[in-house]
Amino acid sequence: MAKWFRYRFKTRSEDYRPVLWPPPGPYWCSGEGDDYWILIAWFPAQFQISDYWPEAEDLESTEEGPPIYTDRFPKPDWIESAVQEKQEAGR
Repeated sequence: MAKWFRYRFKTRSEDYRPVLWPPPGPYWCSGEGDDYWILIAWFPAQFQISDYWPEAEDLESTEEGPPIYTDRFPKPDWIESAVQEKQEAGR
């Protein structure tokens, strides 16, 4: 089983979506401040958050996985095909 990381970070861009699409794992906007968004993202170990959110700051990560979906962090509709494509490309 692939190693996954759960990341929590801030981004100060106007649009909090990743600069590369699709990301290799799910992400959600968890909150916002006066000039930033708080994001949660799950990524397989072989991918770097900075490739998708180069402006990420206050980055916290924990080794976990695979992603855990909840009412607050539901499984995105696009995730199955995108994760499989990214993992195959990363091999």
